[in-house]
Amino acid sequence: MDGARAIFIDPWQTFIGLAALYGSFFVHGILGLSALYRRRHLRIPPAEAWQLALGLSIPLLLIPHAAGVRLGYSIFGMELSYTRLLQQMWIASPGIALPRQFMLLLFVWVHGCIGLRSWLRSKPWYQSALPAAASIATFLPVLAVLGFVNAGLDIRGAAPTGAAQAATSGESLNRVIDALLISYLAIIAGIFMLRLFRTWHAQRFGGLRILYPGRKTVVVPLGLSVLEASRWAGIAHESVCGGRGRCSTCRVRILNGAADTLPPPDALELRTLRRIHAGPDVRLACQTRPRGDIAVELLVRPRTTEQPQAMRFEAAESGGSEIDIAAMFVDLRGSTELAAGRLPYDALFILDRFIRVVTSGIRAHGGHVTSIAGDGVMSVFRVDKGATARQALHAALAIWKGIDALNIELASELPKPLRIGIGIHVGTSVVGWISDDGAPSLQFLGDTGNVAAKLEGCSKTFECTLVASSNAVASALLDTTVFEKATVKIAGRAEAMSVMLVRHRVDLERFLTMTRAA
Repeated sequence: MDGARAIFIDPWQTFIGLAALYGSFFVHGILGLSALYRRRHLRIPPAEAWQLALGLSIPLLLIPHAAGVRLGYSIFGMELSYTRLLQQMWIASPGIALPRQFMLLLFVWVHGCIGLRSWLRSKPWYQSALPAAASIATFLPVLAVLGFVNAGLDIRGAAPTGAAQAATSGESLNRVIDALLISYLAIIAGIFMLRLFRTWHAQRFGGLRILYPGRKTVVVPLGLSVLEASRWAGIAHESVCGGRGRCSTCRVRILNGAADTLPPPDALELRTLRRIHAGPDVRLACQTRPRGDIAVELLVRPRTTEQPQAMRFEAAESGGSEIDIAAMFVDLRGSTELAAGRLPYDALFILDRFIRVVTSGIRAHGGHVTSIAGDGVMSVFRVDKGATARQALHAALAIWKGIDALNIELASELPKPLRIGIGIHVGTSVVGWISDDGAPSLQFLGDTGNVAAKLEGCSKTFECTLVASSNAVASALLDTTVFEKATVKIAGRAEAMSVMLVRHRVDLERFLTMTRAA
């Protein structure tokens, strides 16, 4: 460690290095404290709350370490080496200094990773780089701790040097460190007192009003952004990027008060608004801080509640058996066009809504989602558990209705309505449960799912929404004579397959009310 110090530590002991190191520390701390003061409330997403809490805690752990090293060397002439630091932590103060150092490493690392993630997650290459980045973010601090522990165990066998000087100097140094810690805590307490005073003053001497048409009028202190005002009042307001101006999901239309009460958009907001070709009356709620009463309309409809039984990705392995199943594959048409010219977070928002509609429709009718690959969702209905292709068709109808409702809800977001393709087939497959830390999910192996996916592809050829094999319709006990019939060739199968086509939702609703004549 002392050998590597010449490379990693000594450059920071120069005048330029010290100015950069401690200058960045103080600038970052001042920016963090000013951000804390600017916040009008602490109703923030969990990741932001963790980042704020860790950021406020880090100086309490860092001051004793940084002051002990720099002031101990500069003022009290203490040895500047890893040997002295390890002796202090592992021998002189293993009950306080040692756990504090471990906490410092953990807090700084997690705080930094949250910040990096919020910055990089909107980059187009982020998802592909995520596995490697997550591995580095995990293993680097683990290796650092292992090296630190190994050095500490080695130093325990060495006799401490300079004990008399360390005792005298250490007592004076501890008084300086205590004074710095008390000063920092006083600054934090002062900021919270100023926040309370500001809130009292705003409530006592009035604030501004924000009218949400069809909702309510919110009275908030001057200085809040429209997004902060929504959170202050408990109004659901989308903001995928966390209010940093990197997406447009929080955007609002200014209905009244724009000319007199709104400052012009800054460069960050202007760049985002230009990317989505927003009109002059559209602003980003996270960047807009009105100076007077305004009326706004939320342009992206918020998710007020989670859809029942909606799921996301689940996996890990366990057991199986061969049974009859109904497989259904649902695919979103034109997803490439949907993402073109759109901010990554905005495309993600729409895709997320699509997946929630599909998965909730499947699980509401006894099905299990087995995989989600981009804009395609595969699901299985177990015939041995009472679910048949009839349940799969009912799920298809629920999804179809959900997509139609989503098109109405997101009409302002979509250049044209979302369209889907659905394929359903019944056959024999090996079925087993996949489990992880959460609830287990069902998976299957066999040709049934492949055929269902190929039938969904045929829906594009026939320009319809649903293609179901004759086996699926027959097992659903439906009158096959009322369906439009066709014959398709499935790759890997010698014989052509008879299928039924459904072009309109009302036809599927009518089919499901019929039963095959005895």
